[in-house]
Amino acid sequence: MARGVFSSVHEIVLEVRGGEGGADSKLFAQDLFSAYLKFARARRLGCEVLGSSDGQFSAKVVGQGAWDTFRSEAGKHCVQRVPPTEKKGRRQTSYVVVGVLPLPEEELPAISAADIEVKTQGGHGKGGQHQNKTDSAVRMRHRPTGLHVLINGRHQYANRKEALRILAAKVADYYRAQVDDEYGQIRKSQLGDAGRGDKIRTYNFIMCRAVDHRTGKKTSHVRRVIERGEFNLLR
Repeated sequence: MARGVFSSVHEIVLEVRGGEGGADSKLFAQDLFSAYLKFARARRLGCEVLGSSDGQFSAKVVGQGAWDTFRSEAGKHCVQRVPPTEKKGRRQTSYVVVGVLPLPEEELPAISAADIEVKTQGGHGKGGQHQNKTDSAVRMRHRPTGLHVLINGRHQYANRKEALRILAAKVADYYRAQVDDEYGQIRKSQLGDAGRGDKIRTYNFIMCRAVDHRTGKKTSHVRRVIERGEFNLLR
């Protein structure tokens, strides 16, 4: 995608989900997601966690240059390490996938209500008893495409409104990909099956290094990247 297409977009949805690698893939998805939040806040970008469930994490990132800050993170990420839950010291390779969805300011085409499936559930995480004991979380699915959004905030009405906005952006993105080959190739690389092919970056804790396979940039400070969110070391 040309740099200028979304350079003026200052609001994005960042998604990180586990892929091949079982339990450790889900654990690393959480580690990577936390690192991204630190990275964003260090650049004075606003962050709002939208949802976290079974190795899938999403946040809205807002601020000047949000798209340019995160657009290069989209794709498959590989981690090689001894999982935190491993008792016998066995090494494992796992994969996670990162998606970066721009939220343009222009009004998006409306989605037919008949095509939307909405489910509510108890919230979880920060928010106290109100969030945890009421059906405040909203899961919204677009039946024709299978795309879905989970918003886990304190207030169901606000969650529904935000879920619809993000789902509309996802659906618009999906249909643009059908007619725009270049855009479609980027979407395919972002939202693939999170398997072994086409990885963009490897975090090797065994060798104490991280490498970006697109640029060849390397760093021996892999823990600083993941624990402190210092992705600038790979740029």
